[in-house]
Amino acid sequence: MPKLKVAEPKEIGNMLIKNRFVRSATFERMATEEGKVTEELLEFYKPLAKGGVGLIITGLASVHPSGHGYPNQLVIETDDFIPGLNKLSDYIHKNGQGCKAVLQLAHNGRQSMMLGLEPIAPSAIQEPMSNNMPREMTVEEIDEIIEAFAEATRRAMEAGFDGVQLHAAHGYLLSEFLSPHTNRRTDEYGGTTEKRVKIVEKIYKKALNKVGKDYPIMIKMNADDFIEGGIDINESKKIATFFSQLGFAAIELSGGMWEVTLRSKEELGWMPAMLPESRVDITSKDQEAYNLPYAKKIKKSINVPLILVGGLKSLDVIEKILQEEDADFIALCRPLIREPDLPNRWLKGIGDLTCECISCNSCVGSVIQGKLECIYKE
Repeated sequence: MPKLKVAEPKEIGNMLIKNRFVRSATFERMATEEGKVTEELLEFYKPLAKGGVGLIITGLASVHPSGHGYPNQLVIETDDFIPGLNKLSDYIHKNGQGCKAVLQLAHNGRQSMMLGLEPIAPSAIQEPMSNNMPREMTVEEIDEIIEAFAEATRRAMEAGFDGVQLHAAHGYLLSEFLSPHTNRRTDEYGGTTEKRVKIVEKIYKKALNKVGKDYPIMIKMNADDFIEGGIDINESKKIATFFSQLGFAAIELSGGMWEVTLRSKEELGWMPAMLPESRVDITSKDQEAYNLPYAKKIKKSINVPLILVGGLKSLDVIEKILQEEDADFIALCRPLIREPDLPNRWLKGIGDLTCECISCNSCVGSVIQGKLECIYKE
């Protein structure tokens, strides 16, 4: 078997990733009620770490009490959570044979499923899927959230994670600030691209002051909101260029907000999924890599590694993307829920070059009912 590009190591910041496979973050729903690490969560990551992926990004961890989105979500709001999170990073390192561990940091904003929690957002724009009407944040609250993300970065470093990823995609709080659809502010945090990115800029700079310039801080962002008046490719190119110049260690591209699921196939040109970032019924190679057209344009505008996620299921498709340098890393999630050892199988040339995942999104439904799992896995 010829040498694969996906097998080559590459750096993200000062992290040397042993190959180009990234496990993209997904909510697991395996923490305790208060958000602490459980044995079940540790065991969930064991086969992923052993499976050959070079970097694991864990499911979104809440940085502030106002940002809880789901029951049994990981939390990193105080130092009390550091010991448990240290067990998680250590577990990945011990089982992963060089696998790196990055903690995703998030605030759900208006997209919260927690009963009794008053959602907050940059502007009071109703979220139609959950029917949440958020309260517009004050400047003082924005400052508090900036500090919360920065402190969470410091805690993640102390908990042994090799880096963090800010979740600024999929309609969560930072995504809401970036998008003109959800950010209608007229103060220093809204009105222009430069103002909409300010909260992320302040988080990044404040976090660096706490962890030092060598600690990798990554970001996940939308290439397209798929909503009229939201982020499109022209806007995302500007945002990604700014993040690259600011110094983020890597950018992961995705797309969509919750409310996209309410739109029809006729409007979108593709079948909405239970979550907009995970399209269903991918049955041919030409349907894979649905964020690739955005990556081709954004890659030319940035000078940091680009991580591509979205419907990738075939090794030859992945190889072509990497060989043509349209992305630096390939992120998988649903295929790894089905086959956590898929990277090892591909790298060792075992079996065919596709995977068993059928892109049904039943794993997403499993989280709503209980915990993240492939319902068709034996």
